[in-house]
Amino acid sequence: MVVLAALLLCASPLLASGWSVARSAHFDVYAQAGEENARSVLLGFERLHAFFLRQTGQQMDTRPPVRVIVFASPQEYEPYRIGPASDAYYAGTESRDYIVMARRGPGDWRVAAHEYWHFIEHATSQRLPPWLNEGLAEFFSGVRLDERASQVARELDARTRTLRTRPWMPLSELLALPADAVTEGGRAASDLFYAQSWALADMLMLAPEYGPHFRELVAALAAGARGTQAFQTVYGKRLDSVAGDLRAWVGKRKVTPFDVPSVSSGALAIEASDLSPLAARSLIAGLWLATSRFDRAEGLYRELASQAPANPDFSAALATIALHKGHYTEARRDWAGALAEGIRDPEVCYRYAIAAQIAGLPADDVRPALERAVALRPTFDDALYVLALIENNAGEYAAGLRHLRAMHTTTPGRQFPYWIATADALTGLGNRAEAKAAADTAASKAATPEQRAYAVRLGVIALTDLAVQFTRDAAGDLRLVTTRAPHDAPEWNPFVEPGDRIHRVEGKLREIDCSGPATLFSVETAAGLVTVSVPDPLHVQMRNAPPEFTCGPQPLAPVAAVYAASTDAGVSGVLRGLEFR
Repeated sequence: MVVLAALLLCASPLLASGWSVARSAHFDVYAQAGEENARSVLLGFERLHAFFLRQTGQQMDTRPPVRVIVFASPQEYEPYRIGPASDAYYAGTESRDYIVMARRGPGDWRVAAHEYWHFIEHATSQRLPPWLNEGLAEFFSGVRLDERASQVARELDARTRTLRTRPWMPLSELLALPADAVTEGGRAASDLFYAQSWALADMLMLAPEYGPHFRELVAALAAGARGTQAFQTVYGKRLDSVAGDLRAWVGKRKVTPFDVPSVSSGALAIEASDLSPLAARSLIAGLWLATSRFDRAEGLYRELASQAPANPDFSAALATIALHKGHYTEARRDWAGALAEGIRDPEVCYRYAIAAQIAGLPADDVRPALERAVALRPTFDDALYVLALIENNAGEYAAGLRHLRAMHTTTPGRQFPYWIATADALTGLGNRAEAKAAADTAASKAATPEQRAYAVRLGVIALTDLAVQFTRDAAGDLRLVTTRAPHDAPEWNPFVEPGDRIHRVEGKLREIDCSGPATLFSVETAAGLVTVSVPDPLHVQMRNAPPEFTCGPQPLAPVAAVYAASTDAGVSGVLRGLEFR
């Protein structure tokens, strides 16, 4: 009875009214209030898509359409809320994007625009800190799709009023606030956070002193720089100075809504239809799984699997949930059966692969899921990328490079690791010039000095081989260390020490003097006699040398000598190598 009641509670929004879906190239809109509502919401999101494309220049055509789930009322939406202040939310997995919201009044698109920005941020792999991510979402939510709508203007006025009537949190605190603190702090705290983040993003984008360097700030923050450090590096300003500028900006700023471009419904290829109860329940099960509410997802997927035993996607989803719960034997069994029956959904395959990676399963458990995902959707760039990394790590560089080159686009946040992986694969294949070029491209995409230095090192590795070399420690004692030797250089001489001023001469070995503390080799050259010392015979590279030497005059054998120049009296330097011709 308890289980049945729980299932009915989860299912009640699905049974309360019929669901419809409207599809376009960019969105699948699932609406609880009928087909016309689904079409209307779809047209609004297509206008948002056109607006964000104009603002950011980011194309998302390689990702599957965003799933927009619109409940008929706030009461229907309530069981799916993820936080006390989340009147709507974006949920992004590696392979699927959701925007979940309740039906709103005509012309009120601010919440939709806010969540659509979160999709842009996730899809482009920017991974911004919470204050900037939410600040930009609030900035872009100032959109107006209907000239008659006044809700947007009221919301903009409310933000400004919040900032002008309430004490602000210190800027250092705002920049360091984690994402969970925003959702768990209650309505009053979240209102202040959103208002202050919005004002800061607004100033950083539009103020003449800050706007021209905004992209540099985004790049630094996306690469992991701390807020205080990023402001100092990009703007040369301390946080107290930035805070003063922000208060002045809020005091004088007159904010107006953005006008969003119109989109003709006749220019869009829209397919609309009613959703079957099974498809509607599958939609909600996928949402539970995407938001990590595994118990609810498992209950609904088990019911779906019993209703449609011929659909292996439900068994595959249960295998993914089992992985998240640590039930690895069960997960592998369910997955093997689903794979054998022919999984149809590439997202299901990719989701299982990522869960298997997180669980620490070996590559042989992960690879088949990714290969199935790519077979079902050849343009699945995320699956291709992860598959390439797995092959590179396994030393299968040809396969790794093939998957990398099969990708259709690389998001801005993935540019640097993509070219690093490409350089790694090319180096492993011995394509040194191409590997160096890929490493140079990675360096140009680096967002931090550390990333740039890593790419430069990778470029050096591409053109060199691992070798050993003698060097001296702080006490002057010799130590053998690893180093990189140029690939196309003559045979490496490990006895050449860092800092040596190397000279090379050709001539005839005239004499070996063993009377002093160091043995002396004299080579007769066209320019005169060159005498070099040998403090340690075991630290000289000998090529084609006789089995042993005798002291005294030599039979004038032709030689090439390599020595480190020295200022010691009576000698030209220290012998590092001697080749007999």
